[in-house]
Amino acid sequence: MKMRRAGLGFLSASLAAALAAGAPATVLAASPEFARTAEEWAALRDNTLEYEEIPDLIHEYNSTVQNNMVSYDDYRGKDANEIADDYREAAQTLYDSIEWPSEDDSGYAMLYSAAETAQAQARQMEKMADDNVSDGMIIKWQYDQVEASLSSTAQNLMNQYYQLQENLKTAQSGKELAEASLQAVQTQASLGMATNNDVLTAQEAVKTAEAGIISIQSSIQSVKQNLQVMTGWAYNSQPEIAPMPQVDVTRIDSMNPETDLEKALETNYTLMIDKRTLENTDDAANQQIARQTIANDEQKIASGLTDLYNQVLQARDSYNQAQSALALEEQNMAATQTRYDLGMVSRLEYLQAQNTYVQSQADFRIQELSLQAAMDAYDWVLKGSLTLS
Repeated sequence: MKMRRAGLGFLSASLAAALAAGAPATVLAASPEFARTAEEWAALRDNTLEYEEIPDLIHEYNSTVQNNMVSYDDYRGKDANEIADDYREAAQTLYDSIEWPSEDDSGYAMLYSAAETAQAQARQMEKMADDNVSDGMIIKWQYDQVEASLSSTAQNLMNQYYQLQENLKTAQSGKELAEASLQAVQTQASLGMATNNDVLTAQEAVKTAEAGIISIQSSIQSVKQNLQVMTGWAYNSQPEIAPMPQVDVTRIDSMNPETDLEKALETNYTLMIDKRTLENTDDAANQQIARQTIANDEQKIASGLTDLYNQVLQARDSYNQAQSALALEEQNMAATQTRYDLGMVSRLEYLQAQNTYVQSQADFRIQELSLQAAMDAYDWVLKGSLTLS
């Protein structure tokens, strides 16, 4: 007998369904008004999307979370047998609705096909009842897991949004340099010091830079729309995207995968669901499968936590290296600025140095954001949101 969990078909469409929400200022929140203070509601209902507010925005305004809350009312407090009975009732309702046509009936083939489909659905419901090991608590944890995943995804989108902004700065600086290079080559060509092919190559570099800017701008818009829709705004609204919080490198000092493992095991949704599944399973063979699944879960959580911690350390190293590189480029840029002001370097040489400096600034900011993402990924494991595939 297969083990089955109720609700998984609904959950699989969670990210797609998240794209149907409206603006937080106009859409009803999931929680009653008394659940938060007036100040807290005002912060969520303003037209500013802040990083720290993302989990609360997902909880209150994400359409998937709201739909799951409504759906959970059908399962709240029920044990596995009661949910199995619900499936059997649904199957019986389908059986009672089936009307087998006579061969003399108009549209016999279509009517017969519809009856066969209803019968197959009823049998599937009966099988779901026989295989069911889910209860109200398992379904709640499934929905909580979806909410945590949506919150983590939205935070990653906001991080990505600002990384793309840094890429845009680099691309714009590269375009300015390409245009200056084109002007220089055109001047050289007029003096017989460059060929037409050199001019065409420089022109192509400008076009490539322009295309790169358009591509990045398109990505920024796409990420922004996905982010704002997930957190409750309409796709065509224009919320302000607040700056990312300042990265706090000292957070790493409190991370320890050995001592944090206990909490990660205690909170992991998949592990809790699989343990509850074992409790609800009567079949000996399925109990053994469930025990092995739980053991595998625990190993994956331990290794996943260690892997994410190592990624944090690697991100910190990259952040420190980018910071050192930026400090050096700041000195170089200052020196180039002085020489340029004194007429000792050309505008093209100045723009080349400026482009290198802008790239260093962008790289440092991207490494800073990557470190933020790595630390947050580690923290989400401690909140139970490590996916165990």
